[in-house]
Amino acid sequence: MNLQFLTIKWLDICVWGGLLMKKKIKLGILANNVVGEGNYLAEHGLSILIQIHDEDYQENYLLDCGKEFSTLNHNMTEYGIKAKNYPLRAIILSHGHYDHIGGLKGLLESSKKKIPVIGHPDIFIPRISYVGGFRTISSPFQLEEIINAGGELLLSKDSVKINSFLRTTGEIPRNNIYENNPDFRKVIEGKWLDDEVDDDLSLIIDVNEESFFLFCGCCHAGLINTLERAKQLTGKSKCYGIIGGLHLVGASKERIKYTISELEKWNPEILLPLHCSGKEAMCQLRDNFPGSTKLLNCGDSFTFEIM
Repeated sequence: MNLQFLTIKWLDICVWGGLLMKKKIKLGILANNVVGEGNYLAEHGLSILIQIHDEDYQENYLLDCGKEFSTLNHNMTEYGIKAKNYPLRAIILSHGHYDHIGGLKGLLESSKKKIPVIGHPDIFIPRISYVGGFRTISSPFQLEEIINAGGELLLSKDSVKINSFLRTTGEIPRNNIYENNPDFRKVIEGKWLDDEVDDDLSLIIDVNEESFFLFCGCCHAGLINTLERAKQLTGKSKCYGIIGGLHLVGASKERIKYTISELEKWNPEILLPLHCSGKEAMCQLRDNFPGSTKLLNCGDSFTFEIM
């Protein structure tokens, strides 16, 4: 099947943006590995609601859909929104692993309307992991199932500009020896190949003329590689904040040390590690960035402003 950009409807997404001088960004954690007090459910997955608004207008996006729609649906209800009628402008998929894409089909079916789904062309290929033994980590759905459920697929290896201040990274160059994925395999044309998770992408919001905010799904491309890609795309050398999975769970001491050392050069004001960031790495981030690092549970939110 040949997939093309849905130009007319895509332009409709890009109409808003740049019309107002200041916007408030509220981030809601709808799926994550940990919960605090309350009725939210935890799972090994990630989903972040991005609400962009001012006094008169609101635009909503979802980065990833968690592992199970039942969990996502429950947590959306706890958060005060309903999957069946919540107005999402687009769903962005960071990559094609089950714990980020698993809730997608149910969410689309529940919404009963067409929703653009942005991602990489490889998000539906078969994949396995050797971490903790052989297991399948692919998307539980085929491409055609997502189309039939109402997903309008916008698949590109390149950066996709969503509006005047929001874009994806597209594929991320791998420029250092530390940030790799030695335990993954994928199937291409019937052959098992090493999988560097080329479909891994992140989301960038321009905060002001000097800085950006980075949203990571699992950051399989590596946090430092991803920051360099964001710098290349935006022309900005300051990262205001980072949220999401940093894929440092089980990482070597050398990789964590390298990540923190390089991150110190960026000196972000906000660090919100989630999902696959790993307890040891999260503790070291908090030790090295005590005023910046906040550990969020499912159901928590964080708000900032952009110009």
